[in-house]
Amino acid sequence: MARDSQRSRVYAWERRVKDYHRPPTWRTIEEVVAWAEPVWRAERGRYGHASKALPLFRSASWGQRSAIAHYDHSISLPLWARQGPVVLHEMAHRLQLDGHAGHGPRFVGIQIGLLARHLGYDAEELMALAEEMGVRYHVRSVGSVPVISQSERVLRAVREDGPMTEMELACQLGLSYLQVRAAAMTLIRKGAARWLRCKLVPSCP
Repeated sequence: MARDSQRSRVYAWERRVKDYHRPPTWRTIEEVVAWAEPVWRAERGRYGHASKALPLFRSASWGQRSAIAHYDHSISLPLWARQGPVVLHEMAHRLQLDGHAGHGPRFVGIQIGLLARHLGYDAEELMALAEEMGVRYHVRSVGSVPVISQSERVLRAVREDGPMTEMELACQLGLSYLQVRAAAMTLIRKGAARWLRCKLVPSCP
């Protein structure tokens, strides 16, 4: 088996992705399967597994602390790993044409696509962070992903990180202040945000 040379970089990249590691969403394996099954059906044809069944999800074995995608097309999950990003990570392993290929560029591309399509992550932000950290990925493996508009990115930023000025938003999102201003105007027209003491704040949900 070839050396999994990118493994540690991928784990470091995941630690930098906002809200990647979170408390478990599900307590039982049955709940994980109920969420994962439609995801698998939607994705398997994209990656060359049109007729392949969902991996067998099972509880971790005694003493197992990590989530593991096994070579027998099963995935074992300790309780902490029963959360969307980790489940998608293990499913990405099983969606590789070569399920033994570790954390190479094809795996990372698949993972980015899954995170964007099924958990609402911004694929461009994930790819930019990967490039910053030297994590290689195949763009073609990402696939078609939802396009997140600049106004949506601005609104997400002030919801997650609190009120910000134009320049703070521009620096955080890698936009010009004019792009931030235009996005803010769109949000204000929709009633989704407003200016308060020179900072953009989200309206009540």
